[in-house]
Amino acid sequence: MTEQISYSVADYVVGSLTLMVPLGIGIWYAVKDVHKATRDDYLLGGRQMAVLPVALSTFITYVSAVSLMGNPAEVFFFGGIAYSTYIGVSLSYVAGYFTVVPLLHPLKLTSVYEYLQLRYQSEAMHVFCTLIGMLQTIIYQAIVLLLPALALQACADLPLWVSVALIGAVGTVYTTIGGFKSVIWTDAFQTVIVFIGVFANIIKACIEVGGVGEVWRLSGEGGRLNFNKFSLDPRIRHTHWSLIIGYTVLWSATSCSQATVQRICSLRTLRDARKSFLLNIPLHLSYGAINCFMGLAIYAYYTVKRCDPLQAGFITNKNQIAPYFVLHAMTNLPGMAGLFIGVLCCGSLSSLSSGINSMAANTVQDILRRPLGHLKEATITFITKLLVLAYGALAIGLAFFMATYMHGPATQMVGAVFGAIGSPIMGIIVMGASIPWANKYGAFAGALASLGVNLWVSLGSILQATPLKALSPITTENCFAKNSSAFSSQTDLVISSNLNTHQTNLSSYENLQTTVTYKSNEAPNAGDTFLLYDITYEWYPIIGCTVCILVGLIVSFLTSPRSERDSGRSVHLGLTDAKYIFPFLRPFWGFEDELNAEDDDKDNNFEIEDEKPEKHGDADTKREPLEMETLLKESKPV
Repeated sequence: MTEQISYSVADYVVGSLTLMVPLGIGIWYAVKDVHKATRDDYLLGGRQMAVLPVALSTFITYVSAVSLMGNPAEVFFFGGIAYSTYIGVSLSYVAGYFTVVPLLHPLKLTSVYEYLQLRYQSEAMHVFCTLIGMLQTIIYQAIVLLLPALALQACADLPLWVSVALIGAVGTVYTTIGGFKSVIWTDAFQTVIVFIGVFANIIKACIEVGGVGEVWRLSGEGGRLNFNKFSLDPRIRHTHWSLIIGYTVLWSATSCSQATVQRICSLRTLRDARKSFLLNIPLHLSYGAINCFMGLAIYAYYTVKRCDPLQAGFITNKNQIAPYFVLHAMTNLPGMAGLFIGVLCCGSLSSLSSGINSMAANTVQDILRRPLGHLKEATITFITKLLVLAYGALAIGLAFFMATYMHGPATQMVGAVFGAIGSPIMGIIVMGASIPWANKYGAFAGALASLGVNLWVSLGSILQATPLKALSPITTENCFAKNSSAFSSQTDLVISSNLNTHQTNLSSYENLQTTVTYKSNEAPNAGDTFLLYDITYEWYPIIGCTVCILVGLIVSFLTSPRSERDSGRSVHLGLTDAKYIFPFLRPFWGFEDELNAEDDDKDNNFEIEDEKPEKHGDADTKREPLEMETLLKESKPV
């Protein structure tokens, strides 16, 4: 029996500081903006945010502990091809630069779903898509809360419920009291911490293994550098085509999400909004490179140590491999393990704060807009804060529930959620912003068809698809050898007093692996399961978006009056206003581009100068609802 390695005092101090700084930022803005009781200030920072912090916030919102734990685990077990994910993510920001940003920023909306009511002239469509988007957000919040809790369970020996409650409470409190400004600035702080923490772990791993070259050599020998995966077979998990194309569409769906659109609309000018999108490209490419390399470094480390923690039973979940590595590799550097856990917490806090803030915005602006329309702005802002608190508590509760079921790769779970639930909303927005004659009937039909197909395929995949097999595992020959030559007494990986328990876990793991008949880079045998159930999760957003648009256009065509269909394109142009069509498509449809980017920038600057937050009073209490109603009256009915 050996002594279990656990958190030191320095680790607890460093980890606590990374949690206290966001809380301090929230308190600072709660005191600083105590007299600015308006929704614009609380939900959008008065639409006067700076480019860099917004760009960092947009980046870190969807990074979270999912990638910090999930990507190294993905590379460790399935190989470095996962980096192609970040190429797809970067291409999505290029697409957003020309589509979502110039479309939505000039409309000065608080909620992305307001666009759907303006475009389709349907309150039901507005509320329906709001509810779908909020469902996706709350599931994501639960996942990002659970991952750092799993890490704390593995490293600090904290009960899962304590970790979830602690992280969730900190994120909920600073978001509730500080509003959007605290979310943006804590996100910026958390981005810096994330990069520092990942770099530190890579440097330590390389030192332990013998250098970057040795990491690369050992990873190649272990099959982790097999990049020759160009098959178009949608059943093969992780090929370059599935990752690049799939994540381009998947991340474009996040560009249409409430959290991203709030950041777009919080900036002063259209030019600033576009800059913030472009800044995300180098952020994601560099972050993806170091995060995936961390997975290779961890693999090389345990190859040298000749001990696979998962096979040995030292960890029970693939997603725990990165924090477990940090705990053992950093034992001679006090505070470094705590820094990594702090990094995971920062990632989760950024996603949680953005999510509950956006859901509160959706509730006030999309669902309760009319019931709350007669209240003073200060009262509505107070109700919004209560909603933030409530959604934080809901995310914590859902995380407890999901703890029993979350055992697969975190990146795959999040990708499936965003693909299955997010793609219908993206499809509706893309269809409405691309085709002037698309109508609300087509949008409803397309969304329902997309949801139905995606849920059918994803649930069928969970229940019936052939299981995946990881790449060749590392040996466990040194895992149970006390004080072996591969380990010092300080870094001995034996953390249980019951060797038989570990051997039982190892036997179970090997039995599980032998039931799988194909490798992760091969397609299942024909006829094993229904074809659609073996489609890899990266294709879900493409399937969902395509089904939504195709069904939507067919139904829109069939439900348009015959005279409009027969009279040609010129009548179709009158079905919506030019401002609701992607700017680059307006010339194609014969619209005059009345929202020139330079003129828009000037208008934005003029309005912001005239609209100082300090002058908001009761006379402005209904500014946002009135703005919405004015746009609705100006829009032509579909």
